[in-house]
Parts: sequence; C-alpha cells; structure tokens
Amino acid sequence: MKMDGAGKRTLWITGSLVVAFLTLGCGEQDQKAAVKTSATEAAAVQQITPAVVAATATSTPEAGIQQGAEGGTSELPPDVTAMVPDTLITPGNVVEITAQASTDATGLMLTDRLGHKYPFVYDMDAKAWRVQYRVPLTTTIDRLGLSVTATNGSNRFKRVWVFLKIEGGVPQESDGC
Repeated sequence: MKMDGAGKRTLWITGSLVVAFLTLGCGEQDQKAAVKTSATEAAAVQQITPAVVAATATSTPEAGIQQGAEGGTSELPPDVTAMVPDTLITPGNVVEITAQASTDATGLMLTDRLGHKYPFVYDMDAKAWRVQYRVPLTTTIDRLGLSVTATNGSNRFKRVWVFLKIEGGVPQESDGC
C-alpha cells in the first residue's frame, strides 16, 4: 500500500498530536506528584511544629498561638466581636472601634464600603484591639457598615460587622420653596 503526500501529512500530524497529548498528560501527572510530595512534606513539618509551639507556651495575640487540648494550634477561625461607644456619628468625626478577639488572632482589619483597609492595633493594657476611623464627609447614606476581619496563623478568618448611624447622612428633599 502506497501513500500519497496528503496521506503522509495527515499521518504525520495525527502522530504529532498523539505524542503531544501523551506528553502533556504525563506532565500533569508529574506536577500532581510534585504537589502531593510537597503537601506531604508540609504535613510532616506541621506535625513537628505543634511540639515546638507547646515548648514555647506562648499565648499572646502577637504570637498568634492558642494552645489546644493537644498542645497545638487551632485549625478553627478566630473568634471576634467589635463595638463602637456611640452608633450615632456625624460625617467627618473620628470614631474608635474596639474589638475583642480570641488569643489565636494574629491580626484584625477594618474595611469600609470604599474598600479602604485600616489595621487594628493591640492595646496590651486594655487587652483589646483598637482602630480609629474617620467617617467620610461626603457620605449620602444614613447607615454605614464596617467589616472587622480577624485572621489567625492558619489563614483562617472570621468577619463581623459594625453599623454606624450617620447623622444627616441622607440629604433632605426640598419642598420647592
């Protein structure tokens, strides 16, 4: 059986596609194997870490460690609650938001509706997290929601909301006079 030029070209293209497909398939398997290997190594390191953590016996928010029943860090998200002393705020005023978080919280962040982020600072004397926020002057809303997000060393997070009632936030409609 003799092939013409078009038949050879088709056979060559088909063969190239099969080789490329097999090569790509094998490459994915190699990548998956590499990911599994690195995940296994990370798990081995993680098993060693709790023993080191238990030996240090640290439970400050700065260290981000909470001792569990087995002496390791918690895989649950941190717990957080936030409060504002006065919920009726005038635009342009500064309000201080205070938060309490579990001892495994490594950081707290305040986010407003514009996407601006403000980090909380831990007050050792009050054993609380604090941040100051200035209410925008040009707000046209009467209720402002601010999110408070607590994260821990395992990148777990919990978000709670604080709502401020804006005094004079919604412009009054004129009656035409």
